[in-house]
Parts: sequence; C-alpha cells; structure tokens
Amino acid sequence: MNFLTLDQIAATIEKARHAILSRANTTPISERQQASLKDPGAQGSSWVSRVRLTAPQCEENDVQRLLLDAIEALGRGDEQFILPPMRDVEAQWTGYRPGVGPKEPEPSIPEGEKYDCLMKDTENQTTMFYIQGGAFVLNTPARFRNTTTKLAELTKGRCFSIGYRLAPQHPFPAALLDVIISYLSLLYPSQGSYHSPVPASSIVLAGDSSGACLALALVQVILAARHAQATHTPTVRFHDQTVVLSMPCGLAVQSPSLDQTNSLPSWYRDAAFDLLQETSPVMLPTYPSCPIWPSNPPRGDIYCETSMLCHPLVSPTAARSWAGAPPMWIAMGEERLGDGAKVVAQTAASQGVAVRWESYKAMPHNWPMLIPGWWQSTRCMKRWAEACTLFTQGKHVKTRAEEVDVGCAVRDINVRELIGLGPEEAEKLMRVSQAATKPWTGGSANAKL
Repeated sequence: MNFLTLDQIAATIEKARHAILSRANTTPISERQQASLKDPGAQGSSWVSRVRLTAPQCEENDVQRLLLDAIEALGRGDEQFILPPMRDVEAQWTGYRPGVGPKEPEPSIPEGEKYDCLMKDTENQTTMFYIQGGAFVLNTPARFRNTTTKLAELTKGRCFSIGYRLAPQHPFPAALLDVIISYLSLLYPSQGSYHSPVPASSIVLAGDSSGACLALALVQVILAARHAQATHTPTVRFHDQTVVLSMPCGLAVQSPSLDQTNSLPSWYRDAAFDLLQETSPVMLPTYPSCPIWPSNPPRGDIYCETSMLCHPLVSPTAARSWAGAPPMWIAMGEERLGDGAKVVAQTAASQGVAVRWESYKAMPHNWPMLIPGWWQSTRCMKRWAEACTLFTQGKHVKTRAEEVDVGCAVRDINVRELIGLGPEEAEKLMRVSQAATKPWTGGSANAKL
C-alpha cells in the first residue's frame, strides 16, 4: 500500500483543481453540459442495458401531487417554484461483465438481450439505484459507468441509473420528479420494461454529490407521505393502479452535497484539500453567458429559485426529522461540503436511524472517482459495496462512525457528536446566505480563454 504524505496529496489535488477550474470558470455551462452528455459506449467489464421509463399520463396525476404535498409540508409556505410536466426518463442498467478484456466492445444485440446477459452475471438481488452527481447541471449515467460497474462487481448485484432533467433549463423540482418516477418504476415496472418488480427490501439508494442530495430528498418525500397519510405504507396512483410507496432498505452515499447555500463553517475551513472553490463558477461576475444561463428571468441559483435554497428537498441539511429513514452509510472527505452531511448524519442517528459514517482525512470531493488508484479510494469503494450488501441482507445495522487518517489509522468517533450544530442552527446560517443571494444576470462575453 502506497502512502502519500500530506504535501504529496496537496500537490496532486492542486494540480487537479487547476485543471478542473481553468475550464469550469471559463466555459459556458451549455458547452460543458453538452460535453457531459456524450456516451462513448460501454466496453470492457461493463454490462449496460438502456431503457426508457414511461411516465404515467393521467388527468389527475398522483405523483405530481405527492411531490407538491411534500414541498408544502416541509417548507415555510413562501417558496417559489414551477411544477414541471411529467416526462419519460432514460435509464440504464449496469452490471459486471466478467472474463473480457478492458477494450472489449459491448455486443451488438438488442437492449433486452443485454439485460438478460447482465442478469445471468448477477448473483443476488442487491439493486443500487445510483443517482449520479454533477452539480444538478452536468452528467449522465455514462459518466459514472466505472463507479456503477465497480459497485456491481463488489456486491455481485446490479446498478440502475437515470438521466434526470438538468438545470438550469429544468430547475427544481424537475430532477426530483424524475427520481420519484424512476423509483416507482423499479417497484412497479410498466409494460415493456425489462425488469420484474424489484422489492424495496432489495433497493439501496446510492449516489454522490448532488445525486446523493436527490437520494436523500426522495427519502424525505416518502417520510412526508407517511406523515400525511398517517401510515408506514402510504399509497400513490401510478399507471392507473394504487401502489404502496415503500421505503428502500438503505441509503449509501459519498460526498453528498446537502447544503446548497454553501454557508456552513466547513465551506471556508476545509478548502485546502478540496476541489471546490468558494464561489461557484456559474456565479462569478466574469463567467460567460450562454443561451441557457442566466435563466429567464434570472435566478440566484442555477438549480432552484432563491426562495427554495433552504427547503429540505433542496438542502436536506435543513430537514428536522429523519425518524423512520432507512439505515444510512455516508462517506466524506476533508471537504467544503462536510458540515452539511455531518448535520444530517448526527440528526438521523440521534433520532434512532442506524448510521454508518466514514470520514477520510485530506480527501477531496468525490475522491474515489477522481483518483481511483489511491488506497483511500479502494477502501471507500469496498466499504460502500459492503454497506449496500449489508442493507439488502436485512441484518441489524449498528450505528458507528470512524475517521480514516492518511496513514490508514482508523479512529472511532461519536456520530451523535460530529458537529456542534443541529438542523435549526444550520438553517439560521443558511438563511443568512440565502438573504444575501442575488440573481445572476450575466457575465462577460469575452471570459472564455
């Protein structure tokens, strides 16, 4: 095992930061978004089967009502948003394909046959609904194929990912609506789907960064439905049937982005080893305008209306209750977003939710994807898969937290004492930042280098 010193880690991260931000700060979001949507095709050890999920189309749409009720129940009543229309969702199944070379192309067979081949190489029912990150504005499942393939290999299960609607063209709650439709489609597949119904006891919500935020938001939607219907088995109309909105068996996320105001202490304290800069590229005064940004009318945030920034479905850090949530596994580096995740883990654990927390010293945002060769990345991926397997086995999950040092030393810490902030105190800081947020009206047309 090759241990890097703090100076070596810092130098590597600084090089990566410069490479990423030199483009992110100067390239219009429309151009970056288009580049992130390209699918080079699957090859090597990845089985991939692409499918379109049919959105229910009925005059009285219960799925939209479900989302609206959650927004209203969890908000203050002064939030502004536009309810998006229902839309079919492009999805992909990913599995591990053994015994082939790294450049082996995907076979030229129908997608349904690819799914059958994938299932033949799947040894158990572990199903990870993986929601990829990308600051709500970038990426498709293809960009995270290495991650989902590795999770499928380690768990001997399968991953399910979606191409949810992206901001700024499709602001909150479009992506979350797509996530809800997709989750229900796992549980209750429509005609023409490749998969059989997947029981909630086999589904783990997984994801990274903004995708992890959407996973936690889905949990909040289900909890809100339970509260509204006064039952642990709330129902919703889906494809002309009344179905139970069951809670998944677990949630396993890495580097979750849970405070969209970026206002908690770690945002300023833990910058040294992170890739993120203090001001988002798309909010810089020199950032180049393009046809999709600034929005029309201009917004103060690329993902949502400014009034929504502190809503628990946008920033789960502000959620007051996680009671009844499934077991959670959360991994964080020494990154700017750390405190937002700590508040969620600490709150959930104090309310009786089984929480596994892992923090890695000197690791940047999304380090397992950024630098997969580091031992910290290998360890994190292994523990991620172990958590997903544990959750689907239905075994008792014991709450614990640990901090992993750069020398591989592991120290137990108290998950109920991760941070001296609760959701109420965190929201007060978030509200200050929200009040100072101004609409972005456009940057320099000559900013691109």
